[in-house]
Amino acid sequence: MKWLSALMVGAILGLVLPTGFDGRSGQWMHSWAAWGTVRPLENSPALLFSIPLALGAAIALRLVFNWHSR
Repeated sequence: MKWLSALMVGAILGLVLPTGFDGRSGQWMHSWAAWGTVRPLENSPALLFSIPLALGAAIALRLVFNWHSR
């Protein structure tokens, strides 16, 4: 897996998981997972992006797919 595709999948996971788990309840932002989480659009309070989750997922995907392809 190339770095660009791993970063794209990581960005999708970094956007979908916090938004899906949090919704409008605020559970994600009031837990330890809020560290590194930003709101990309101020007008949309339910939209969240987790930078550590995106980077961690990208690195993990890159490692797994490189190990699996050998």
